[in-house]
Amino acid sequence: MIDFNDPRQIAKAIQYTNVNPDLTREGVIKHLETCMQYQFDAAMIAPCWVSLAKEMLKGSGVRVATTVNFPMANDTTAMKVAVVRELAKEGADEFDFPPNPGYLLGGQEDLYFNELKSVVHVAHDLGMKVKAMLEFGFITEEALKIKATRYAFEAGIDWVKQSSGWGKGGCEATVEDVRLLKANIQLPCRVKVSGKVNTLEKMKAMFEAGAELVGTSSGPELVKGLTGDINAY
Repeated sequence: MIDFNDPRQIAKAIQYTNVNPDLTREGVIKHLETCMQYQFDAAMIAPCWVSLAKEMLKGSGVRVATTVNFPMANDTTAMKVAVVRELAKEGADEFDFPPNPGYLLGGQEDLYFNELKSVVHVAHDLGMKVKAMLEFGFITEEALKIKATRYAFEAGIDWVKQSSGWGKGGCEATVEDVRLLKANIQLPCRVKVSGKVNTLEKMKAMFEAGAELVGTSSGPELVKGLTGDINAY
């Protein structure tokens, strides 16, 4: 548990996120400068900006984080693996990806698990950390949430998330979901949260439930103890 009275510890538990499709190069540069200013754990940016981020963040201590098949989740496994390889070439340190919820919802659990394993295998071979966005906005039954979490853990995922926080499959982070995630994994797998974590009080509640990392577009506001945009990620 971090010290929520220490802004530096708060910042190091935040992956400051801007993956909006209309983000320009100028906007990305501003985002990366803010990440360096606050010393966030990582800059979470879209794949097309990874090489720029790698160049700008070199030596800063801020990691380069990005996404794979976000937010749709339904590319083929081979397509996801190919993207992972390309992101490694571009310089990404880690990525978040959604395993295909349709597989799990339709009873194709072998396909769901094998996709997780395939993505983890190539990522770890290339030195990247992997976070699984389980999209509880689609997977709403508790029993399936537990299955999704356990499959991710058994596949070797580094971090589990209840959701991307975006789109139809996205959902707001809750204490209940964090507790479910935490109860169904073991170290070294850990819990990240995303989705409307826009106040320091909410971030603290998520961490008390078992989270250790947050993805949010309200990074500076959380560090300052302010309220971020309630309509934003």
